[in-house]
Amino acid sequence: MSVYLYSEDWSISDILEASEKLEGKSLGELDQSDWLQNGGNKGRIGNMIQSDYFGIPANSDRGADFNYHGIELKVTPVKKAKNGKLYSSKERLVLGMINYMNDYEIDFKDSLPNKKTKSMLLIFYLHEENTQVREFKILKSVLFNLPEEDKGIVKADYEQITSMIKSGRAHEITEKDQKYLGACTKGQGKGKDLVKQPFSDEDAKSRAYSYKVGYMSSYFRKLMTPEEITHILVPQKKSFEETITSTLDKYIGKEDVEITKETSCKTSRKSKSYHFDVMSSMFQTNGKNVNQTEEFTKEGYAIKTVRNRFEKRKNQDMSFPNLDFTELSYDDFEESSWYSMLAETKYVLAIWDEFEEGRYRFINYKIWKPNQELINQAEKLFNHIQEMLQNDKVEVYNEGKTRHQTWRDNLPKKGEFSPFQVRPKGNGESVIVSMPMNKKEIKKKALFIDKEYIQTVLNK
Repeated sequence: MSVYLYSEDWSISDILEASEKLEGKSLGELDQSDWLQNGGNKGRIGNMIQSDYFGIPANSDRGADFNYHGIELKVTPVKKAKNGKLYSSKERLVLGMINYMNDYEIDFKDSLPNKKTKSMLLIFYLHEENTQVREFKILKSVLFNLPEEDKGIVKADYEQITSMIKSGRAHEITEKDQKYLGACTKGQGKGKDLVKQPFSDEDAKSRAYSYKVGYMSSYFRKLMTPEEITHILVPQKKSFEETITSTLDKYIGKEDVEITKETSCKTSRKSKSYHFDVMSSMFQTNGKNVNQTEEFTKEGYAIKTVRNRFEKRKNQDMSFPNLDFTELSYDDFEESSWYSMLAETKYVLAIWDEFEEGRYRFINYKIWKPNQELINQAEKLFNHIQEMLQNDKVEVYNEGKTRHQTWRDNLPKKGEFSPFQVRPKGNGESVIVSMPMNKKEIKKKALFIDKEYIQTVLNK
């Protein structure tokens, strides 16, 4: 029996009051019908809250979940930063499908994205890596309200999408062309569905309107930790990207020690993040991570450093976050952090050249948007690991080994899904995590892109 039984007698205040009582509860506490018995993705979590908590039957009805009030229930996961203070969205928030045959005729004020502005009840829960889904906790519930200062950009994003349809180029739409409101791939065939478009004979990928990961991260931070938000200065007459280029151009050709003096950067040269911290100092972040500033987050940009070592054999592969075996076990690729890292994020590759042993000079940078071929390869790797996890095919060879010794496993090796590879990051060799489906222990792994591939990107 559900905790509540939603009906036409409810008011919007009743809905909000009930949803606020979810805060602090674990998903396992709410699961009365074994929705999460074998884990669960966001869809199952949403259905569980809808039926077991609000008493609304979980079905495929396209109408609003709170049908008497026209409000849709949306659950969305967030992650917590290593410092324990800052949150980020794990994935985009899908609003609804793009209708190529009709939407180009609809003005923004009557569009689906605009109608969703005040018709979504958002339930945010904390996704914790390598943790049982039942242990995830609900952090916040809120009736979504699009901030006034964001409406102009969301409207421009919508018009960019519809203009592509009008010009017969729906097949060329990509998420990297919008700022806040994305046109994400979505469909029964995991984004591979092809549908008709009105002004071209070429079929286009099935897509949906969504608020991007960066935008949702910014939105949630303002709700939960406004005091932790940091900024960079973007002059009124400059765009965000112009601010990046004009800032970095000032430092090209300068040695790192010279830059640290100019920017008052206090980071130790022995720090693994030294050159990244120097990059952050160029934007006057007062020691804060530039990628976590409001502007970089919301615009979907991230700085990555590339060091050309004096001895080329010492050059390193580019690292990305650790593998989350919970995500890999239950989530579709297009709902994963991998997808947002590659399909939504634009990277500023900052090149540091070791011109003498131990001495580095900032020589250039490149704004890089990962292409579809790379995204497709990441999806193959993601799905391969997921198939191994779901069918209990991951084997770990650690008999007689301590946690500080090398453990072997049968996850894909370098070369199998080039340019990607999975392996321990730094001292992560001694960090043990459990795989949620079978609770087997495995050494923590991270995703990398081969250094050779990064060099080809820089040389283009």
